[in-house]
Amino acid sequence: MKKVVADEELVEAEVKKEKKENKKTDENSMKALMEEMGDDILPFVEGDMVEAKVLAVGGNRIWVDVMGQSLGFIPEKEITSKAGLAKGDAVYASVISMDNEEGNVVLSMKRADREKYWLEMQQKFESGEPVAIQIVDANKGGLMTDIGGIQGFLPVSQLSPANYPRVSGGDKDEILNRLRQFIGTELMVKVINCDKENNKLIFSEKAVRAEEVKTKIDKYKVGDKVAGKITGIVDFGLFVSLDPQIEGLVHISEVSWSRVSDLSKLYKVGDEVKIMIIGVDEGKISLSIKRLLPDPWVEAASKFKVGSEVKGTITKITPFGAFVSLGDDIDGLVHVSELSDEHIVDPGEVVELGKEYTFKIISIEPESHRLGLSLKDLKSKKSEKKEESGEKAEKNEPAGDKKTEKKTKGKNKEE
Repeated sequence: MKKVVADEELVEAEVKKEKKENKKTDENSMKALMEEMGDDILPFVEGDMVEAKVLAVGGNRIWVDVMGQSLGFIPEKEITSKAGLAKGDAVYASVISMDNEEGNVVLSMKRADREKYWLEMQQKFESGEPVAIQIVDANKGGLMTDIGGIQGFLPVSQLSPANYPRVSGGDKDEILNRLRQFIGTELMVKVINCDKENNKLIFSEKAVRAEEVKTKIDKYKVGDKVAGKITGIVDFGLFVSLDPQIEGLVHISEVSWSRVSDLSKLYKVGDEVKIMIIGVDEGKISLSIKRLLPDPWVEAASKFKVGSEVKGTITKITPFGAFVSLGDDIDGLVHVSELSDEHIVDPGEVVELGKEYTFKIISIEPESHRLGLSLKDLKSKKSEKKEESGEKAEKNEPAGDKKTEKKTKGKNKEE
């Protein structure tokens, strides 16, 4: 503690000595300066970033000569770092106050650093030049940086394919765990939004090699048949790598001609697959597996007929109806309105998952791969048959009654 106080006193003494030596020069030049500049004696105002020369480095402040016009200091809380600073060094600082109680200018290195950082980011944004950032934190939406109090954000959607967290089921907690692995690491990114006024700074990692990737993507055409490796499995499809920098998506609807509910039962990460490119749009590649397989609907168009009866197994129940597997990768849909003549709220009240039923085909649309089924039509048909059987029974009953009646009459006569 004594040493710190001694250092402070030494620095103060040194500054006072320098002020005294410069006093005469200052007094002689003041009149000329006032005549030259009028009211604007100092060539800077609060908020300006200025270059200052270090006069002395103390325990809790740095004394500086501000542009050769005024004595100033940088308080401890506004110092970025004192390491390596010595008398005569030049530093950049922002003016906090033009005149404190002692008549000195108060400055901030931290504010100047933020200004320099915003300026640098604006230049990078305009030039498109990549910049290295240090990841300091993560949330479920992406990664964060912090430079001198300025927070930057790297959204998950802007990560490169290699760093994108693919989590089955979209578990947000697991996504966050994977993003936290980047804390402390350095990434090369591009600035895609630099808005100082609203304190918004957004980065993109995948944009760094966007031009290189675009050139490679442009080589692929719709209809091309290629091979790839599965790099991720999610609820809505498969991510497939075509190149270390290029990845495409096989949507779940393009995996098989039949309905798929759980992709993880069919594939695993690392599997090699043959695929067809079905779309290339703004750097996104859409893929298909099923289009390289025979379309069962071509045969179905001739195999099934509207009005015929088929047996099928319930594979999925939804609020609007039930999906039915008819075999050979053909699925049909029995709408909730076709389950019963009565109003049905829950299709599960009429049909059971995994159970087989007989349906009537009411529509076939091979082009859109749709096949409509009805359960209530067959129920009505069965009811009609039962009613017809009942009517026949009723017609036969009177004849039997007459015979009984005759026997009864005969018996009564004998009596």
